[in-house]
Amino acid sequence: MQAYCLKCRTKREMKNVRSITMKNERPAVQGVCSVCGTKMYRIGKKGDRAVGAVTKAVSKSWLANVPEDKVFWCHDGRVMKNLEELSAGLQEMVEETFRYHVTEQRNDFSKWVRDVIGDYELSTELQNTGAKEQAAKLVADRIAWLKGGD
Repeated sequence: MQAYCLKCRTKREMKNVRSITMKNERPAVQGVCSVCGTKMYRIGKKGDRAVGAVTKAVSKSWLANVPEDKVFWCHDGRVMKNLEELSAGLQEMVEETFRYHVTEQRNDFSKWVRDVIGDYELSTELQNTGAKEQAAKLVADRIAWLKGGD
């Protein structure tokens, strides 16, 4: 995705793209310039969905296996390498295992999705849920959207 870089004074490709909502409730896409590293924004119109900025390449990378050193090691011994394995794991795991990873103070699934996968929207949704079934549905719905989206 391209946006105007104020430092380079030209349109540049954005890296580390993520959807955000600005204080005035407008959707935007935030990233960094691929040349100079300056923070960049591309502001959408009111009524746009900010997640529409997810390209096929980004969708594919979010669905792919993560590097071996970034896998999610579950408390029950299960290892998850991608969103599909996370979805299946959430559906199959016992409540005790889920509660080990999701407490009032932390949400390991949300943190992994944000820091390793890079899907900030799904991470935020997972952070706001405390039920295993709801978390599993959120991940499954996001996978379906990424496969059918953009």
